[in-house]
Amino acid sequence: MAYEVVNGTLIPIKEKGQIKKIPLDSIYYRNLTEDYALVINSFKNKILIVDASCIRNNMLEISEEMEELLVTPTRYPDSFSVDNLYDNQKILNAYNSIYISFAITYSCNLRCSYCFQQQYKSLVRKPITLEELEETLAQISILISDNPKLNISFGLFGGEPLLPQNEPIIDRIFQYCVEHKIKIDITTNGIFLPFFAKKLIIHRGIISGIAITVNTLPENYEEAVKITKVANNTKKLLKITQVLLDFGLTIDVGTNFDRTNIDNLINLFNYFKEHGYFSKSNFFWNIGRVDDRFFDSGYDDFIVSEVDILLELIKIRDNIPDNLHAGFIQTCQNLTDKLGLSFNQRQNKGIYNYCWNVSPYDRVFYIDNELNVFRCTVTVGRPEYILGNLKTVDLLNYQHETRTFLDNSNCKSCVIGGFCSGGCALSADIDFQKQCSWELQEFEKFVDLILIPEIVSLLGELNVKSV
Repeated sequence: MAYEVVNGTLIPIKEKGQIKKIPLDSIYYRNLTEDYALVINSFKNKILIVDASCIRNNMLEISEEMEELLVTPTRYPDSFSVDNLYDNQKILNAYNSIYISFAITYSCNLRCSYCFQQQYKSLVRKPITLEELEETLAQISILISDNPKLNISFGLFGGEPLLPQNEPIIDRIFQYCVEHKIKIDITTNGIFLPFFAKKLIIHRGIISGIAITVNTLPENYEEAVKITKVANNTKKLLKITQVLLDFGLTIDVGTNFDRTNIDNLINLFNYFKEHGYFSKSNFFWNIGRVDDRFFDSGYDDFIVSEVDILLELIKIRDNIPDNLHAGFIQTCQNLTDKLGLSFNQRQNKGIYNYCWNVSPYDRVFYIDNELNVFRCTVTVGRPEYILGNLKTVDLLNYQHETRTFLDNSNCKSCVIGGFCSGGCALSADIDFQKQCSWELQEFEKFVDLILIPEIVSLLGELNVKSV
């Protein structure tokens, strides 16, 4: 008997036809129990459980009907093309909306140790001028006029957008949003939320959300800040957060986990639960992971893996509220989806894309103080990643770079090629081997500590004898 893992259950596969021997090149396999083996084809997004005795000398004996589940680009290259990797309807839907985030300044009142942007020493920190902002808004007005059915939304980004000296810029953007009935979200470290609180409350009708960072409980703040330098005083931040929540603003609290706070994930969860945050429909807890996409932060010793965070979340898996969202699962997301362990992750990406940035399913752009246009959040402020200038770039029809396993010959023959697709494009372009080694290591860790225990448990429920 063979099974496929779907939505946290084992679905029996009806085997018909002649028995064939299939080479397991580019396919991941391991013994699960005395009787069953795990077989994963990342290129077809399949997790299979097969009779262990059917695997010999890197060959798998299966029925003809199952052969399609084990097709790989090394054996059947003509079976794979960009056209059959994507959902065409989602691509068409992407033309109906666009998100434009204004990086109105690269100045920031913090110097967080792991910040991907502030590490860049050539950052131009001057804020956007009102004249430059008017140029930006004029270009957007043309976009709106030419596309009256377009669903457009804004963001405020930085640096730190909510600096007091940026108030005139923010006032103008808010005015434009009111005039054109456009929603806007704000990404902020939260230090100046009290300064802007009245303005935010008045304009709550156009503010779709405020994203802030809370990395520690108040009692752990002083110790953690010595390493992270995220000096936004948790106690004060939670106090103003409560005020804004009470006035109906949507608050997305993000926690970036690393070695300084991973052991406090459950304590943070309990804090938000016991203080009634999860009962509020306008509160969200977004769980992130500190990373180093450019390999330049010097923060390596404090970075944890996706698996480390997942293992903590699994401890509270039966109590996950709808407004808790994972935001860190990449290579293993197809697997966590099948296990029911993605913890409400919100990421609009293709099955064979590493992340949303290299997926064709949305139109997201960042525009900085010099009207430069960027795609990926992590690249904002770095000249080598400028897509062009807002004056000349057609945002609606711009085709950004997408990446799948088809774009790299190494990925086509790798056992996790379909899941990873080369990993983070930024990291891969800097040091492909380092990025590749990290993803393979992460995958093996996931299989050892999460996938195999979960499947063995499912087999146990079917009364299958395990080792």
